[in-house]
Parts: sequence; C-alpha cells; structure tokens
Amino acid sequence: MTGPAWLGIGAQRSGTTWFVDLLTQHPQVGLGTNGKKEQHRLHKVADGLLPAEEYLDLFPGDQIARGEWTPHYLRHPTAPPAAARLVPEDTPVLVLLRDPVDRFRSAMRLAGTRVAQNAPAQPWPYPVPMTVQTWTGFYADQLAAWRAAVGRDRLVVMVYEQVRRDPVAAVEAVWSRLGLAAAPLSGLQEASISSSQTPWDWPDGLRESLQAMYRPQRDRLESEWGLDLSDWTSLG
Repeated sequence: MTGPAWLGIGAQRSGTTWFVDLLTQHPQVGLGTNGKKEQHRLHKVADGLLPAEEYLDLFPGDQIARGEWTPHYLRHPTAPPAAARLVPEDTPVLVLLRDPVDRFRSAMRLAGTRVAQNAPAQPWPYPVPMTVQTWTGFYADQLAAWRAAVGRDRLVVMVYEQVRRDPVAAVEAVWSRLGLAAAPLSGLQEASISSSQTPWDWPDGLRESLQAMYRPQRDRLESEWGLDLSDWTSLG
C-alpha cells in the first residue's frame, strides 16, 4: 500500500475530467487500478464506512504515478484529515477553481441533463440541492480546511479559465512536480465528456445573491493564495 502519487480534490464543474484526461496521457501517469477518475472513498474511510485498505490498495508501487480526482473531496469536511493521515507526504494535492457563478450554472445545467436522460418527469434543479451547490463555491473556506490539514505547500491551486488558455503549461507543471519530463499532448481543446447540455435560466435574484456571497471568497483567494481572478467577470 503506497497511496496516490497525486490527488485531485476539486472543484466540481471546473474542468477536472478534461484535465485528468490530459494529465494521464503521460505514459508514466495513471489512475487507480480500477481505472476510475473519481474514487469517492477517501471521506468514506474517514467516516468509518470503508477500511483504509480499500482505498490504498488502488495505488500499488508499480512504477506508474497513479492518482485520482474526486471533486467532492474539496467540500467534504472529513476528507482533509483523512488525506493527511493516508496520503503520502510528497503527494501534490491538485485543485481547479472556476468562476463560482459560472460553476453554479454549469452544475444546474448538468442536473437538468441527467434528469432529462434518466427521469424526464422529475423536476429539477433537484436532486442537486441549490444549497449544496452554493456551498461548493465557497472555495476559500474549503481551502482553509485543506491547508490546515495537509499544509499549503502541497496544494497546487489552479484557475480553470487560465488553464483552459494554456493547458500545456499547467499539465507539464504537474508532471514536473511528479518528477516526470514532458510528453506529447493531444485533444487540448476538446470538450469534456461530462459537459452539461441542458439550458438553464436564473431564477429571479439568485445570481445576485451568489455574487454577494462569493465576492468575499474571491477577495480571500486573491489575498491569501495570490491568485489572479480577473477572469471571474461574473462577480462584477
């Protein structure tokens, strides 16, 4: 049992599937032995629902830098202490952050897409509660918990909009962190297989409420993490 060589934790609807597809194009980078991008197990170990071995056994020492990316981890309060206990100390913890208002809308669109595909009669945006999706955009608070648990140096925080413009630099920076040389990349601008398709309109006042809640989060990310968030134009 070795644990993941890299661990992606968020954020949901921030291009994580697309980025993992690029990251794992390197011949020495891969996913856990079950081939899943999202394991959804780290917090379950912390919550006593799974033994640690069911998670750690996915990442054997087989010369492949295996990892996973579960966006749910960023917002789950027991995931950070579990990572501190189970994930190797030299494992980088990767984060992609998207404009939180745009991210919220994408989550609602994805909910509508899934409902349309599986249960056309079911009203939406449920079963994805607006309260959960609102909390998902409180990045500064969530990162504070991760920083307290694993340390700031291990957190690689990237801005989705910037990564979209220059994905090669972002991917190669992660490979370098893993001690790997650059490798050819393809499909740099392809849409993710998890892209949302369904239209969605804002209920009256919701966007303005989100803007008011997320502006302090943006300000903290800029001041505490040194991020350039000028691309987050939806916040005004």
